[in-house]
Amino acid sequence: MIVKVKGTDEILGGYNPLAWDNNVNGTWGEWMETKDSFIFSLKNGTVQNSIFSRVKRPDCAILYQHKLDQKMGGPHFGDFYLYSKKSNFTLDDCNYCDIIGTYYEKPIRTSSKKFSIVNYELFKVIKKN
Repeated sequence: MIVKVKGTDEILGGYNPLAWDNNVNGTWGEWMETKDSFIFSLKNGTVQNSIFSRVKRPDCAILYQHKLDQKMGGPHFGDFYLYSKKSNFTLDDCNYCDIIGTYYEKPIRTSSKKFSIVNYELFKVIKKN
């Protein structure tokens, strides 16, 4: 996943090696375990200002959203997630990135305020045989 933060030069993103599951029924969703997820931030167009953060709590690397929350909740990488009350992540400012670094090694933003995004893209990586 890659997102462009509105009003800044920040590009945020995350990688999840597991397939997203949209059939989760748990109360809040289901945490999935992987040691290979990471989140990142690209700032000011320079590599020196970029942040790469590996998962530090593999048991909470990603959250599969509960079926009822999937219209509002997007990809959830522990400390970084997309959320929208309007079912469109670019129409409100409910996206979030924690600055404490609970699930990932280090925060990828300096502010824990909710933010808007201009655009986002999700990619599926397929292993080529």
